[in-house]
Amino acid sequence: MLSAIRSGSLRLAGRAARGLSSFDVETRNSRSVTASELDKFARDSASWWDTEGPFKYLHTMNRTRTQFIRSHLADLSRLPPKEALGRDWIRGRRVVDIGCGGGLASESLARLGMHVLGVDAARESIEIARTHAQRDPALRDLAYVQSTAEQLGERGFDVVVSLEVIEHVADPMGFVKSLVDLARPGASIFISTMNRTPLAAIVDILVPEYLLNVVPRGTHDYRKFVKPEELSQMLQAVGAETLDTRGLVLDPINNQCRLADRDLGLLRNVGVQANYILAARKKH
Repeated sequence: MLSAIRSGSLRLAGRAARGLSSFDVETRNSRSVTASELDKFARDSASWWDTEGPFKYLHTMNRTRTQFIRSHLADLSRLPPKEALGRDWIRGRRVVDIGCGGGLASESLARLGMHVLGVDAARESIEIARTHAQRDPALRDLAYVQSTAEQLGERGFDVVVSLEVIEHVADPMGFVKSLVDLARPGASIFISTMNRTPLAAIVDILVPEYLLNVVPRGTHDYRKFVKPEELSQMLQAVGAETLDTRGLVLDPINNQCRLADRDLGLLRNVGVQANYILAARKKH
């Protein structure tokens, strides 16, 4: 699909101004999404690239998440330090970004030299992503399609990415299975989300939605947050193993984000009490 998209109507992220691509599919009947979630992101889709808008903290986390993904892939490749600093080793890897939204992570990963397919269930978000990517001719290996993970026809990706998405889906277990299904054996899978803890409720809901009023109220549902051990168990059940879990320590007051180790000495899970990113590998 990715090669067909590039050679067809979605080259350079598509001809968004001409309407939906023939590769796009209707997503409202998919088991992984709900109409309320699609409507929620449709309302805010025009703000995806507004660094002070409702997706402000996704912009803040994006560089940190991208650095983690690149560093993890380099470690798996067992490259000499000098070679890891370059880009030759990562060029051409096939990546699918599920729940790509307006394309924040997709563009960052494409700029590393990887071939990226951004996928989102919300038509409005895909249109924004395509339009934004068209502004940069260097993003020739980036394409977008409206779909869900389970509806996507292509398989065998080298890297599967889904960032801040699982806490919005209707069926987390089914969603994780669909992510693993998209990966080739041995491929890397990266998922970031929010832990179900009191700290996460403060950092991800109370402060941004009710105190700072940066994120629309009701964006997040604490009950849908996923603990790292729960996510690892889901992955294990569908044929993938967790390799690393790091905290994404978000400072909403100063608009900063940094990585943190999961454990601090004997203190278990202290670094992943709010946002975190997990790296996994599909078993052979």
